[in-house]
Amino acid sequence: MPKVGTLLAGGIVLVALLFGIGMWYAQQRGFYDTVTGLESIRIGERDFAVSDYEGTDGITSPLKLRGCFRLADPEAAIAAGKPATDAVPLTTPDWIECFDEEAIFADIEAGRATGIMAGRDEGDGADLYMAIYPDGRGYRWRQPNGKYSK
Repeated sequence: MPKVGTLLAGGIVLVALLFGIGMWYAQQRGFYDTVTGLESIRIGERDFAVSDYEGTDGITSPLKLRGCFRLADPEAAIAAGKPATDAVPLTTPDWIECFDEEAIFADIEAGRATGIMAGRDEGDGADLYMAIYPDGRGYRWRQPNGKYSK
């Protein structure tokens, strides 16, 4: 018969393991909604037609937005936004395959993509940013603004 201490230690380890799995799920999978098939996105005051849209969003935080899409007129989309030197894509859960934040950031830094602010206060304490490539590929995300930094 196992000793009480062994059972207690095993129970603690099991609870910690289950809690860890729950935390991983909440951070990586839970509270995200998959979004596909959007036909337009807003940049500034204008709507732009998009194709091949896939991404995520969530009601628990405006920062859950990620989107990958194609624009028919990337030059007009860039002109509709405000140039953004502070466009830094946020880290994305591993299962969102189309959005590679490190590659997008490197392309913005190198001038292969243009970073724009597409909307201010698009959610509580977040602004909408995009990276747009000359070939029409586009990526969007929200990042925190200064609302809660005081």
